[in-house]
Amino acid sequence: MYYDIVVLGVVISVLFSELTQLSPAGLVVPGYIALNLKSPERIVYTLLIALLTWGIVKLMGNVMILYGRRSFAASILVAFVIDWLVTISGLFLGHPNMIGCLVAGIMAREFERQGFSKSILSLGIVVAILALIMLLIGHPALGL
Repeated sequence: MYYDIVVLGVVISVLFSELTQLSPAGLVVPGYIALNLKSPERIVYTLLIALLTWGIVKLMGNVMILYGRRSFAASILVAFVIDWLVTISGLFLGHPNMIGCLVAGIMAREFERQGFSKSILSLGIVVAILALIMLLIGHPALGL
């Protein structure tokens, strides 16, 4: 059922994007967020990594040419490195794991493309729709 939710998230994300011209922080992101609604600390941690990544990649863009695939690759790699550094530093004992190794980088890229507010609002709407569908099909989205 895990993969079904992610695929359903992609379908709903595409429909939402076509109807509103807004991306819900990436096509696969809402599915992964919806699957982790029982772990809000993982969602917050992933969002923080995405925000840090967005800022670092913007700073990197001041000293190197970053656009298109390069920018996307930089976002993925920076998010991975930030998570890795937090993990090996031991600063947060028992810190929550990032949702997937790509989700924060994808989110950071969408923040850059369409802005934080539009991305988060769109993400929230699509995740809410997914959570309702999950509840209707018997997959407890919030542990209810």
